[in-house]
Amino acid sequence: MDRETFRKKVDGMICPQCEDEIAQALIHMRGVLSADASYRKSEVIVQYAPDIISAESIEKKLSDIGYPAGEGKSGIRSDIISAAAVLLLYFAVPVITGMVDIPQAEQGASFGLLFMIGVLTGAHCIGMCGGIMLTQNNALMYNGTRLISYTIVGAVFGAMGTMISYDIEFKSMLLTMCGLLVVIIGLMMWGVPVLRRISPQLTKPCRFRGGPAIVGLLTGLMPCGALTVMWMFAAASGSWRSGAASMFAFGLGTCVLMITFGMFGKFIPKRYNKYITRVSTVLIVTLGLLLMTKGLKLL
Repeated sequence: MDRETFRKKVDGMICPQCEDEIAQALIHMRGVLSADASYRKSEVIVQYAPDIISAESIEKKLSDIGYPAGEGKSGIRSDIISAAAVLLLYFAVPVITGMVDIPQAEQGASFGLLFMIGVLTGAHCIGMCGGIMLTQNNALMYNGTRLISYTIVGAVFGAMGTMISYDIEFKSMLLTMCGLLVVIIGLMMWGVPVLRRISPQLTKPCRFRGGPAIVGLLTGLMPCGALTVMWMFAAASGSWRSGAASMFAFGLGTCVLMITFGMFGKFIPKRYNKYITRVSTVLIVTLGLLLMTKGLKLL
């Protein structure tokens, strides 16, 4: 069988997930033997059988899914814009969040109050994890397993609180390490080559076995400012049971807006998912840097 190579620069590749979308769309075309896409180079390389499919048909398919042939500068441009956005948000988020008065969980707070705090925190959850949730096909399962991970972590911190001295040094270490982990996860989603080789699955959540269930469990472990405060509350609750119940009540509250957003997210055309995911990546990296800064400032 004769084969030829189709190599084109394309526009519209703004995140590593674009590589998967292109490859999956092309490989199912009759006559396409192999398909590879490079987010960094904004380039598509296809091996195809010319007696079955034409280069024009491949180019048309790329255009139909939102990646038309062009100058191929979208990947570099996206990185520059995203880096600038992280820098801007790093300074803007503390100012913006300082304008919103969200009640804090005081020692002895009722589960009803914890639930309401979760509801109010739901908008923050949408900003940080909404894009990840929309890449899944079941918002209820995603949020259900996210709630399970909240509860388990609450039990762990509740148990830890009875055995360790929860002083300022420990809080600093917790926030700093959590922030570093969040930055690493964000950079994996960003497409940093070294990190993608270490754990490529984390850059492609849709490829996890178990789909939304596994992704929900993992994102439920990714801390944010509000979540780490709740971890501290769980640690001070006095037992693993109280810690688990506290985190369950808080997590259940966050599910209200998250599930609502997931239901309406179905009406968002799939071609926009890459932009939502990219925005989430920027927010996650910013969040991690803010957590690290907060932890270091405690010392």
